[in-house]
Amino acid sequence: MQITPFWASIALLRVLPVLAQTTPTPTPTSAAPSCTASLVTSLCSYPTPGLDFAVASDGKPSCWNYCNAHPPCNFVIFAAGNPLTGTGTCWLYPGESFDASAGSSDCANPYLSVYDQPVCRGSGTPTSGSCAATATPSAVASVCGYPTPPDDCFSTCTASENASDCLSQCAKADSCSYVVFNPHNPDNSPYSSGTCWMYPSGTYDARAATTCSGPPEQFVYKNECPKPSPSSSPASSSASSSATARSSTETTKTGSTASGTVGAGTAAVADAALATTSKTSASTALRLTNPLAIYMAVLLWQGIA
Repeated sequence: MQITPFWASIALLRVLPVLAQTTPTPTPTSAAPSCTASLVTSLCSYPTPGLDFAVASDGKPSCWNYCNAHPPCNFVIFAAGNPLTGTGTCWLYPGESFDASAGSSDCANPYLSVYDQPVCRGSGTPTSGSCAATATPSAVASVCGYPTPPDDCFSTCTASENASDCLSQCAKADSCSYVVFNPHNPDNSPYSSGTCWMYPSGTYDARAATTCSGPPEQFVYKNECPKPSPSSSPASSSASSSATARSSTETTKTGSTASGTVGAGTAAVADAALATTSKTSASTALRLTNPLAIYMAVLLWQGIA
């Protein structure tokens, strides 16, 4: 039989916790949506997008994924960077269509790859409980100088990633009729960051806007997914039922009090009748004995009456 020395056991006990700390724990990973896109053409030049729409990419598939995650993206351009790693820059043009006449292919090595709208599996659909109308909203108007909501932005104005996010916030609010998205980005684009103004009620009033001296500075969107009216909520029905129950209880108590009063009155009448009957019976009993007793009984009766 082999016996392990005591000091070796102690050393093993000291090493095990260290191994547990240094051994990496595997973490679950979720596979990115698989996207494909068809090559439209290869170019040497094309108008660059705004600063918010040119992002670093580790490859063409990542560029397709990014286009799919930022609708509306009708086409995407991958600008090759490092030919050894396949990395480059992803150019997006939200809401635009590819214009072949704006590009040029007159060079020995075209580095711009133009792809049509990617087709992806497992993405591109609204999340559960959200409104599909907020994914790619259409502006009711593009204006300038529209006034803030009635509370002067105290509780109705928020930061927003883009117009779609602004309208999504409106759809989740308890009361929101329409929104005004104010872009605060270099491109003045509704597809990038800005401020969301939410109007609890009413409709967009074109007369409240001013004339733009340049490009539009505000984009107006109607809430196509308002929440149901709170008047039909379960809480209201519960409150109504409670009020009815209280009314019934009060009515029952009132009826019980009245019955008690009637009963007390009946008892008083019965006592009075009994007293009268007792007096009559006593008088009759005395009358049957002798005349003096009858006389005395009459005097006594008159005194009592």
